[in-house]
Amino acid sequence: MIGKTLGGRYEIIEELGSGGTAVVYKGLDASLGRPVTIKILRAEYTTDYDFVRRFQHEARAVASLCHPNIVSLYDVGQEGNIHYLVMEYVHGDNLKAIIAKEGPLSPARAIHIVCQVCEALTHAHENNIVHRDVKPHNILITREGWAKLSDFGIARDVTGTTLTYTSSFIGSVHYLSPEQARGQLADQRSDLYSLGVVLYEMLTGSVPYQGDNLIAVALKHIQDEPERPSKLNEKITPQLEEVILRAIAKDPSKRFQNGRELSLLLRESLSKNKGEPAENGAFENTATGLFEPLVEEEEKEEPDIAVVKKRKMRTLSVLIGSLLLILIVAGAAFAFNKFYFNIPEIKVPDIVNKSQEEAEKTLTELGLKVQVVKEHNDDVAEGYVIDQDIGPDDPAVKPPRLIKLTVSLGKDLREVPGLYKLTILDAKAQVTRAGLKISEPVQEGNNDNVTEGCIYQQYPSPGEKKPAGSYVTVYVSLGKNVAKTQVPRLIGLTIEQARAELSKTNLKLDEKFEWADFDSADYLSGQILSQEPEAGSDVTEDTAVKVVLSRGPGPSPNSVRVKIPVPDDGRSHDVRISLEDIRGTKDVYVNSHAPGDEVSQVVRYYGGGTIRVYIDGSMVKDQNL
Repeated sequence: MIGKTLGGRYEIIEELGSGGTAVVYKGLDASLGRPVTIKILRAEYTTDYDFVRRFQHEARAVASLCHPNIVSLYDVGQEGNIHYLVMEYVHGDNLKAIIAKEGPLSPARAIHIVCQVCEALTHAHENNIVHRDVKPHNILITREGWAKLSDFGIARDVTGTTLTYTSSFIGSVHYLSPEQARGQLADQRSDLYSLGVVLYEMLTGSVPYQGDNLIAVALKHIQDEPERPSKLNEKITPQLEEVILRAIAKDPSKRFQNGRELSLLLRESLSKNKGEPAENGAFENTATGLFEPLVEEEEKEEPDIAVVKKRKMRTLSVLIGSLLLILIVAGAAFAFNKFYFNIPEIKVPDIVNKSQEEAEKTLTELGLKVQVVKEHNDDVAEGYVIDQDIGPDDPAVKPPRLIKLTVSLGKDLREVPGLYKLTILDAKAQVTRAGLKISEPVQEGNNDNVTEGCIYQQYPSPGEKKPAGSYVTVYVSLGKNVAKTQVPRLIGLTIEQARAELSKTNLKLDEKFEWADFDSADYLSGQILSQEPEAGSDVTEDTAVKVVLSRGPGPSPNSVRVKIPVPDDGRSHDVRISLEDIRGTKDVYVNSHAPGDEVSQVVRYYGGGTIRVYIDGSMVKDQNL
């Protein structure tokens, strides 16, 4: 592959690595002059529909995502039997290699990396994509320290059925969630479990579960409790350890429910860590710690009396100022509490299915604040309230409490892209980017204007608006609609006989026929002893059939005596004997006989043959020789 150019622009420079179904290369985009990563499906899988579908699914999954912490997909292509993806080239190393090289990472660095991966996973989850193979091998770290998530090869669209090849343990077993180990459906919490295992490994240098084989490791994910990470790394604070153990909880409902929640608590644990004197010698967060020291250390020499008085006055001023500040704050707090606790509580009315304008008016008249979040909804009309965070079934609130409303943007309509003359792989990539899907199975048909394997028709038409997730039906060309016919048997015929036979099926004889270079005991000189295509083959009309002629001498003649009794019914009868052998078909005896006669005739034939006897035109004997 090295040195080969794909798509007329992507030159393969060197191999970067390989996986179970694909080989990854570093390449150069000649058109833009930039390095790229080229992922090529292994040759042994190009004829396997499941593996090709899995490879195409990665393209669909990555193409639908656009995020700085996800490796970008530039192009998808097929050249002959080569299926390939062209992706962003990341200058750096994968996280697994970094852990192996450097050992446990500092909490600050590990949290920095995990928070970036949380951002990537949040984007994928919000686009209904579950990665299902989060591991340090798939987390690339740039030279500048930025993390990028890669390899969506076994990703799953949570809005549909599983789209890719599955096995007993999908993903890498050391990072597998308990539900995946049981063969159950994975969701976004499964990705966060795997990320929790990655965080555990970054901070301790080892994964939480190890075993002699894959089954043993998978069972530990289901049954065993991990060793507390603080026992392996004393720099892990109780707050950080609590976050790690919650991330790898066996029950999905007890884990973090989304990446933002995990990221937030990780940052909080880091800030708490920084506030500890034992860690960095910072001030304690106490009342006195908020101010500068009021009394300085005594100097070794006796100070001047005026200086001492000046110091005392300054100290007294600070104390008086601090006391006044405390009194002002306390007074304000007392006034606020008196005002706030005298405000009557109110029940928030039900405003679901009301227009945004009506809902905001209702809430503001009650003294409540309103925050609006908009999202698409197939069932609620645009501009109407889908949900409210506090409603009539919740406890009463005090104004000016903030009420969050979710307002419908109506159906999420997507524009159908034009797919004419695209390959099915390119079409699927475009349809996925548009938030739509290709109907399966793909329809096929003949078309005189579109190359075989490309799309010649689609429904809905390009430019139409359809709800997100809708299906697009495509028709893939099988090439021109050429009439087919069946090749007749020509063996044993002469050239003239072959021409006549072929003309009946709209075929022709290749006039550059050959003579055999060996003697034939089966066919006479000038008879056809082989043909190509073979008899019975389906070919397009006007195909030329090649033949090889025998140079003889053919079989030696044989003879047989044929005896036929003539009916004794008082009248004469016409008797005819016909012979069919390698020389063709001909009558060898024709005569009229009196009733009761017996015909006795010697018939000479070549090779095998058939004798047929007719009396008054009716066949009375059919004998193979």
